[in-house]
This record gives sequence, C-alpha cells and structure tokens, in this order.
Amino acid sequence: MSENLDMIYGIHSVQEALRSKKRNVTQLFVSDSKAGHRAVEEIIRLAKRANVKIDRIDNKTLDRLTRNANHQGVMAKIQPVKLMKLSNAIYEADGRKNELWLAVDEMTDPQNLGAIIRSAACLGFSTIILPQRRTVGITPAVYKVACGAIENINLVEVANLSAALNDLKEEGFWIYGADMAGKPITKMDYASPAVLVIGSEGFGIREKTAENCDEVISIPQKQNGIDSLNASAAASIIMYDMAAKILWK
Repeated sequence: MSENLDMIYGIHSVQEALRSKKRNVTQLFVSDSKAGHRAVEEIIRLAKRANVKIDRIDNKTLDRLTRNANHQGVMAKIQPVKLMKLSNAIYEADGRKNELWLAVDEMTDPQNLGAIIRSAACLGFSTIILPQRRTVGITPAVYKVACGAIENINLVEVANLSAALNDLKEEGFWIYGADMAGKPITKMDYASPAVLVIGSEGFGIREKTAENCDEVISIPQKQNGIDSLNASAAASIIMYDMAAKILWK
C-alpha cells in the first residue's frame, strides 16, 4: 500500500466513499467470490463511472491485504481522511446556534470509535474532535465500523483536548462531559452550541477534562449488578437526548 493512501474495506464503507466523491478513490479490489453480488456490482458500477482502476483478486489475497478483516469481498485505496484544524471548524460553524459537536478523550477501541462516529452522523452532530495522542485515530477498522459515516462529518485533530475545550468555551460553546457521577440527562436542559465529551472505555473522561466541562452528565441506569454501558452505547443515548432537545424540539 502506498504510504500516501488509506485502505478501506467493507461494502458500506467503499460504497459511501465512491458515492460521496469527497476523496479520490484510486483503486478497487474485488474478490472473485463476490461476482454477481448485487451490492458489489453496484460498487463496481460506481468505480467504473469514476474511472477507478478495478482489480479482481482471489479471496485469500484480499484476506492478506486486509489482515483477515471482515472485508466483505471489497477493498479500496483512497486519499487520506482530511483532518481539519479547530480554528477552521469554528469558522465554519460561526453563527449556527444549534451546532452539536462530539469530542473523544483517550478512546482506544476502534469498534467503539467507529460506532460513535456512525451514531454522531446519523443524529446530526457535525464535528468530532480527536486528540493526536492516546486515541485510536481513523484506522481501516474504525472506517469499516462507521459504515462510511466518516465521509459525512467533520474530523478535527487537536494536540491538547483541554486547551481545545477552553477555546470552544471562549467561542460560546457549552461543554458537557459524560460520567456516571454526573447529573442525569433526564433532568438536563442543554444550552447550545454544544460539545459532548466521551471518555475512554475503562476510565471515562479524565479529571482535567472534566474540569473544563460546564456540566458533567450521566445516564440513569437500573441497579442490577451491571456496572455501566460501553462507550459507544452511552454516547449514542446521550447524543440522541441532546439532538431531541436541541435540534428537534
């Protein structure tokens, strides 16, 4: 693989990349075993329309190229995801009071990050903030789980999440951090524009991050011996609550 290109795989991921046309897909690999498959044939049609080079390969080779990932018979080489600067994202959002953003704090599980990106795009969140360090980043596995949602949301990379949150507060954003000890979302009346901060799978948001939040919020849970929801499930519930109270009220 070229160092200047990303690799994506999976039917929904490759299909959305070809449909959105936000990034240049340079090469498509299709497993011989998927000949005649309706969704794969649609991907081939889109690739031909975009003049993308198409290579038919055997499934074993595709397994090797994707390191035995669940590729569903398709893989593509594509221009890397464009990561925005925080200042540019703030400029684009200027004047939109109902803007909803998400920030992740040291999230290392690609399954969780991919699922969160997909939910964020579906629920009307426009932007996701990713710290440069101690965060999984946009890997092929994240892209696969996100099912192409990465093409429809702004991704902002920051060196220091706490500093970024402070900058956003100065620009009028309200910061809400998710933590089990926080105020129940059933009692929340959110202000906007807003940023929801979701922490790591095992430890939640860091103490320093919590200090930069205007409010720490939680999901009421039945006391049945189960400690908590995982990060992606919790994020989806809170994002839905925020969207319902800010975007759809």
